[in-house]
Amino acid sequence: MESDKLVDHGRIIVAAIDFGTTYSGYAYCKHIDYRREPVNPPIICNPWIGPQKMTSKAPTCVLFKPDQKLHSFGHEAIRNYYDNPEKLQLHKYFYFEYFKMMLYEQEDLTTETYLEESIKVKNVEKRKKMKAVDVFAAVIGYFRDQLLGDIKDTSEKWFTGKHVQWVITVPAIWDLRAKQFMRDAAKKAEISHDQLILALEPEAASIHCRRVPVGVQTEGDGRKIIAAMARGSKFIVLDQGGGTTDIAVHEVTGLNSLKEVHQACGGHWGGITVNKQFYCFLEEIFGEKVINSIKETNPSAFYGFLRHFEDAKTSFKIENQKDPEGQVTLRIPLEWMDTFKAIRTSSLGETIEKTNFRDRVIVKRDKMRIKNNLFRTFYDYSIENVLKELETLLAKKELRDVKTLLVVGGHSASTVLTEALKKKFPKIGMVIPKDPGLAVLKGAVLFGFEPGTITSRVARYTYGIGTTRAFQKGDPESKKITVEGVEKCKDVFSKHIEIGQILEVGEDKYLQGHEYVPLYKDQNSVDFIFYDTLSKSPKYVTDDGCRRIGSLHFKLTEGMTGKRTMALKINNSGTELVSLVTEIATKKQSKGYFRLPSETN
Repeated sequence: MESDKLVDHGRIIVAAIDFGTTYSGYAYCKHIDYRREPVNPPIICNPWIGPQKMTSKAPTCVLFKPDQKLHSFGHEAIRNYYDNPEKLQLHKYFYFEYFKMMLYEQEDLTTETYLEESIKVKNVEKRKKMKAVDVFAAVIGYFRDQLLGDIKDTSEKWFTGKHVQWVITVPAIWDLRAKQFMRDAAKKAEISHDQLILALEPEAASIHCRRVPVGVQTEGDGRKIIAAMARGSKFIVLDQGGGTTDIAVHEVTGLNSLKEVHQACGGHWGGITVNKQFYCFLEEIFGEKVINSIKETNPSAFYGFLRHFEDAKTSFKIENQKDPEGQVTLRIPLEWMDTFKAIRTSSLGETIEKTNFRDRVIVKRDKMRIKNNLFRTFYDYSIENVLKELETLLAKKELRDVKTLLVVGGHSASTVLTEALKKKFPKIGMVIPKDPGLAVLKGAVLFGFEPGTITSRVARYTYGIGTTRAFQKGDPESKKITVEGVEKCKDVFSKHIEIGQILEVGEDKYLQGHEYVPLYKDQNSVDFIFYDTLSKSPKYVTDDGCRRIGSLHFKLTEGMTGKRTMALKINNSGTELVSLVTEIATKKQSKGYFRLPSETN
């Protein structure tokens, strides 16, 4: 078995971290248990003590001490920040919540990127900042320490971090910069490169559902299951998480193997966008000044109201939607009402009468009643974008035979979403696993044991390096340089991988390489600068959409004479980019991994 290689390297446990936008958690499985029951092994998900019940994940919220050391995480961090039972001097602390989205949104992500604290503290002019990589590393390190403590407490006193194979989940729509950022954060958390693999979230979900029978929740054909799909069957994975919507298309290639047949797509359309729409609604009613004042002076009341909405969002069912005259009731904390009265001249009821919500929102004492047809609009941005993306995907000729949609992720439990999917795509069978929010986490553990489950992927970008060549007719004059008396064209995009290209998975699956020579005869080393783009055939690395994403340094053999040709090959079939440089004359080789720039170039 592929999993036996782990034991050969001293790894007796696979542990996965699902680092989500809104909720995060970790799970693990011992190799001996996996060997005993490989089809459905006992995967242990760490339980978290919530305010009302035990949960399988904790809110992705973290509080740091003034010296930037971690103080608390999850439910505990929320309680310490918003309720502040310990009477902490919070203006000196750093609090971050739901910060993972910055890896998707930050165009110029580097190891020097800073993260601004989530809420401005009263009487502090500017929000404090910490290095983003330190924030992510602290959370990963917290999970690492929790796991090691759990194992040692149970019986394995000799157990150390060296015995763990770690898996961290990442959205498939993330670029190489964001993925490498997570690797850098893990390294700071004392997880070495050879002990870590990244799992793409839709792939992890597919692996889980291929192992565990999952019923189709549509009319008719109720016996069909993902696990029983025959070789050649295709299905779409919709991972509707808190922050991102991750969509992938997989084809069954064997009993325990899958391949990607279309590059991943999606966007920032997860469950948190519903909350953002509600927040915009609150701003229109209460006003930005009132809300900012509540944030600063009564953080507990601020969070409490949003918590009421989160509970209402989770429990809002399709039956509510069918009753437009029905309503959702939210309790308004007293502090919100008092702050509104202190800042605004009119009453809250009078203010609502002047908005577009006057017939759909009623406030009586501390209760806000929102008509169902208005409450449903908070989901519109998310659902409309998801439906549009799926419609575009299903219209492609090569995907017209897809008849199954696997829906996972925390937000997939929303019946507003699932009913919209059924209505839009009545001929597509929809599959929702039990505990859809844990499908990615459990699948990531399985992926750690059997990473060869995915046999091929589809390139999301065109990748290449910047180089020079002889100046040609049609090249811009601005690109002309003279090197040792010869006219050259700089900034040429030398393509190695094209967007949409099928990439076979494997450590030895390097693509056909290209040969290069140093620009100057007396060079002692070469820096290969890597770029990506959504264009199929860019000419120059300065073309619109081209981004510098990293570099590989290669030291040349000293004392060589003559033409010093190098061959560069790339393997991007896994979840990272690996390069292999060979000096032709000496056969000297250097294997390099994608390296995130330390600062913006």
